[in-house]
Amino acid sequence: MLPTPQEFRYLRKKAGLTQKDLAEKAGLSQSLIARIEKGDIDTRLSTAQKILEVIKKSEPTKKRSLDLKDYMNSPVIYCKSSDPIKRVVAIMEENGISQMPVMEGGVAVGSVTDTHLVQILAKKGARSARRKISDVMSNPFPSLDINAPIDKAINLLTGNPAVLIMNGLHVSGIVTKADVLQLMAQPDY
Repeated sequence: MLPTPQEFRYLRKKAGLTQKDLAEKAGLSQSLIARIEKGDIDTRLSTAQKILEVIKKSEPTKKRSLDLKDYMNSPVIYCKSSDPIKRVVAIMEENGISQMPVMEGGVAVGSVTDTHLVQILAKKGARSARRKISDVMSNPFPSLDINAPIDKAINLLTGNPAVLIMNGLHVSGIVTKADVLQLMAQPDY
């Protein structure tokens, strides 16, 4: 019998692994691990075996670092301002994410969240799915340098769904509320 989604999450955290760590070590995508832990998909036996092997081999860490790069998701999944809402919803669903930046030429020009898209659908109806994201996007997510302390990201996340992590002028990753909540599961935090 396969573990439940909650058991997968518990075992991963007990082993001291982030979703990103587990995905890399198991040769899977971070979004697949997230969807498995949410219970959004039925896990194949072979996939479950890969995950459980990595968890079994991993030693619990005494304390993880507090570096942003350890919590960010990379590469950043994004949409373009010219993308229709329908396509953006499909990208979000496919990747198991609830928000993403709107990018043009490597620069964040806006943002979109599932909550905002549902509000638009409720107000404007199903025909709104054909509109471009540029018509409905919000301001870009705030950004931090990759070397900034995680506390700054946590503070920004109290009023924002995500923070873009910059390495110079390049967007290197994204940190969400779910990512920093992993801190609470760490021993000695």
